[in-house]
Amino acid sequence: MDWYESKNLAELYQDCLIASLELLGIVTSVGFDCVEIKIIQQDTPKSISDTFERHFWYSQHSLSDLYFLKIPIAEKPAFVLLIRGLLDDGWDNSGSWIEILDEQGEFLGSGRFGDEVISWQNRPLNGEDFNTPAPPWIGDETELQVSRPKWADEVNPMWSEKILTQYAISIEHEGAKTRYVMSTE
Repeated sequence: MDWYESKNLAELYQDCLIASLELLGIVTSVGFDCVEIKIIQQDTPKSISDTFERHFWYSQHSLSDLYFLKIPIAEKPAFVLLIRGLLDDGWDNSGSWIEILDEQGEFLGSGRFGDEVISWQNRPLNGEDFNTPAPPWIGDETELQVSRPKWADEVNPMWSEKILTQYAISIEHEGAKTRYVMSTE
């Protein structure tokens, strides 16, 4: 599966999309000129929202799109997070990743899409799994925070909702979706 196909898969299951984050347009020094966020608007287990929050954090550092779907797997509801890393001139987080949770929000598996194959692992993805690493998520469990390097707190994100709110030339709201449009200059 090529790096861009996770978006195609998300579009195929558009009716199943429960949350998303898209860095749109490739025209600025940070690689995008618009951020579109659709937040979870349904009752889901806390681990589902935590998974989205964790990858939302990673995206601010490694630049990636997120598509969170609720789809049936083996006739049972499951949550599937598709991650598409941004590739731009001078920036390479190219790749597609997947994380799967059952309907109770229990972790089932994660992996990276390769040539027609997924390299599976038995742990949730973390910031070091991406081509452009992200610092550990601030909400990680205590034992992960102990190993959190000091530099992680000193790294500024490439974008955040605070930055978007401050620098957006327009902010558009449509239901659960918010679009932050940045200047292209």
